[in-house]
Order: sequence, then structure tokens, then C-alpha cells
Amino acid sequence: MTEGESARPRDPVAQSKIIKKMLLSVGIGSIAYLLTNILIDGVGEQQIWVITLSLLIGGVTFLTQFLHDLEKRMETVENAESEQSRRVGELVDSRFTAINDVVRERFVEIDKVVQGGFAKINEATQLFGLVEASALRTDAVTQLVRHSTQIDPQAPDLVFRFAQAEISRMSEFLKELSEGGNVTYEGEDRDWMLSLAANCRSTIDAISLTTVDARGSGFVDGSLWSSDLGQRYLEVQRDALDRGVRIRRVFILDRPGLADDPMFMENCLLQQEMGIEVRLLDTHAIPGTRRSSLFDFILFDDVISYESTPASSIDGSIRPTIVTTRLELRASRVKDRLLRFKDLHNSARPIVHSAGENILKAVDRGER
Repeated sequence: MTEGESARPRDPVAQSKIIKKMLLSVGIGSIAYLLTNILIDGVGEQQIWVITLSLLIGGVTFLTQFLHDLEKRMETVENAESEQSRRVGELVDSRFTAINDVVRERFVEIDKVVQGGFAKINEATQLFGLVEASALRTDAVTQLVRHSTQIDPQAPDLVFRFAQAEISRMSEFLKELSEGGNVTYEGEDRDWMLSLAANCRSTIDAISLTTVDARGSGFVDGSLWSSDLGQRYLEVQRDALDRGVRIRRVFILDRPGLADDPMFMENCLLQQEMGIEVRLLDTHAIPGTRRSSLFDFILFDDVISYESTPASSIDGSIRPTIVTTRLELRASRVKDRLLRFKDLHNSARPIVHSAGENILKAVDRGER
């Protein structure tokens, strides 16, 4: 033990056991000495053998006790190691069980993600299959999807909300169109009429109420035909005529003195010179069954009826507005519009232009 270092305390129990072993060994050695001394004296041997045999017996006794204690210690160590191994095994098993549970949960989550991904892929495949099988152009539909995904993520939130609203509106429009009923737009439409005229292939038949088309105190003041929409509509109709589409328009003279309005007649002549078959229908010439149910509509290829509903105007100086625009696709309703147009068209009179006098005339049917 080094200087300044406290002595290690000794175990009193261990010291007591060692003393007992030594005393036991000495006692047995003494007994052996007495016995061997008697025996050896009887045989006349020397005293050295008595001492040697006594020491041997005492040493064997001490060694036997030491080995017995060593065996007990080894057994205790083995039991401790076995217990430790059991505890370690239980700990490892619990940890493996916990890890197995976590891994199983992760596999379940991964499986859900994979299944969800496959479901989305399957849904996307089905949707693409429907697009391929539909009559619509596949590239137009895929471009819609592709362009909708190319909006800059850094764009303002208003851009995303506006795009979402337009996609939802278009989705609802296509849904109503696919159901084959009717599609209604609140207010005056600009795109449907132009798109239908640009894509029709055979006929455009229109019944035009001047109270709807004029929209003001005079035919030029606020007229549809003098507006940007009206001018674009005429250009689209010019292209349709070039494609071989037949266009017929019946103007119903539902305002007094309109037939003498030079601007109105000039507009009629302009459309007629374009190739549009223009006719005028006086209110007194309207068939009785149609007189009480006049409304503005356009038939495109005899399959879609484009109809505008104006608001009621109390004061004639106030420009009437379009309340709703409707696309009618139901076959029975479209057939009704076809018969209605036929009756009104047959009751109307064509317009002729006298080049020599440079005037316009509305000729009665019987004078042709």
C-alpha cells in the first residue's frame, strides 16, 4: 500500500471463514499427530514421520475446504451468469419485439403508400383510357392537365385560387354537357356563341329579336352588331361561310319603325352581302301559335340551341341586359326549335337591294 493511501477494508466474514478453516486444519492435524504418534511408536519409527504425516493430513484438510469453497463460488458465478444471460435474453427479445412491431407498422404504412400509389396509377390509367376512348381529342385533354401542373409554385395565392375556380367551372360545364340536358350561364356569354360558330359544320339558323340585339334607344346605340362581340361573331360567321356552312337569320321587327331605320337595314345588307340569308318578319305576319312565345335563339348544326334571356325593361331608354344564356341539348327541345325556326322563316320576307336607286326593299313573299 502506497503512502497516503488508505488501507482497503477487509471483509470480516471472509476473515472469519479463513480462521475457521485454519483452526479446523490445525485440529485435524493435531488429531492426526496424536494417532500417528501412537501408531509409529508402536512400530518404532522416527518422530519425523509423525510430524510429516500430521502436516500432510492437515494440509489436505485445508485444501479440501478451499476446493469446496471454490466450487461453491464457481457455482454462484455460473448461476449469476445464467441469470444475467436470461435477463439479457429477455431484454434482447423485448427489444427485438419492439423493433419488429415498429418495422411491421412501417411496412404497413409503406404498403398503404404503395397501394395508394398503385391506386392512383390505376385511376390515372383508367382516366387516360377513357380519354383515349372518348370522341374528344386526346392531345387537347392532356394539354389541359399538363398546363394546369405548370403553374409556378411561387405564384401568388390568388393565381392558384383563380385557376382552381376556372378548372371547377370547366369541369361542371363538361359534366352538364355530357349529361345531354342543358347548360346555363348566368349573364351574357361571349365564348360559347363564338366557339359554336367556329366549330359548326353544316348550318346556323338564328331568330333575332331586335329588342335583344339592339339593346338601346336605336339600333346603333348599344347594338350587338356594333359591339366587339358582334364584330367578332360576324368574322367567325364569315369563316363558317367559307367552310360551306349555310347561315340563315330572321330578324323579327318587334319595334315600330325599325324597317325604316337606315342603320338597321345597312346591317341587314352587310350580312346578306357576306352570304347570310337574311329575312325580316313583321309582327302581324307571325303565326298565331308562335306570337305569344317569341324568344331569341340560334341553332347550330340542328343539334344545339343557343338561347339568350333578356331582362324586362320598364323604360325603353334603359339598355336591357342578358339575364341568362343557355345551351339546350335535349333532342325534344332542339326539335321544337327546328319547327319554330321553320315556321318563322317561312313567314318572313327576304331583303332585296336595288342598285340603281341605291335603296333597300323588303319584298313580300308573293311578289318574288
